[in-house]
Amino acid sequence: MAEEPDHRDKIIQDGVNTDSCSFQDCGRPVRTLTFCKTHYDQHRIGQPLKPIRSMIPRGTYTECSFPGCGRPHSSQGYCDGHYQQKKKGFTLTPLRGWISQAEWGSLCRYGTCQEKPHSRGLCIVHYGRGISQYARDAVLALQGGRCLCGTNDPGATGWQLDHAHECDQKHKPTNYCAKCVRGMLCLACNRHGIAWYENTYKPQHDNQPIVLFEQWINRRVIFHGAIDSPDVTVSYVYI
Repeated sequence: MAEEPDHRDKIIQDGVNTDSCSFQDCGRPVRTLTFCKTHYDQHRIGQPLKPIRSMIPRGTYTECSFPGCGRPHSSQGYCDGHYQQKKKGFTLTPLRGWISQAEWGSLCRYGTCQEKPHSRGLCIVHYGRGISQYARDAVLALQGGRCLCGTNDPGATGWQLDHAHECDQKHKPTNYCAKCVRGMLCLACNRHGIAWYENTYKPQHDNQPIVLFEQWINRRVIFHGAIDSPDVTVSYVYI
């Protein structure tokens, strides 16, 4: 009786294995049994064998498939920026033009700031987690330089950027983005006024809505132009 062929790990002779994976049209070299490494891993854990997404060889780049992007391919046909949009379920949109940090200069470009740039040519304070000081200035100007309560004194820590904690952009409630900004508040209104109304007063259904607060929490700032540009302008929309 003929012996069963030994399908244990193959030994590659002279450093070359010319056998191909037995999965249909795979073409990758055999590593274990009659499969390439990936198909063997699928087989080993009991998964149905399926085609492997073609890989772009290291050092070979193609452009992002988003129309007009032009950035190098990163994953699944997209550059890193558009791949992250796709991965998070966002609608794919054009990305801002990329400029190297060296091109921005060695100092923060906001006013006469002498700090080192953190991102987009702005220091970590004036970059403001993406809502730049330029954008904050535009929002405050739209408010006439005053808080919801009417004061023009922001308090010891400066003006506070207020945002809706429920945002359709799927980020953490403690984070914010250009879609959920409501305006600039003084320290007292941010910590005690709006926070008290949303978290304490409003959940008690026998309380009557306070019109001033309702208008505030139901509005959003719309940014027109690049959000980190000195030319950015803003307006309101009510939801």
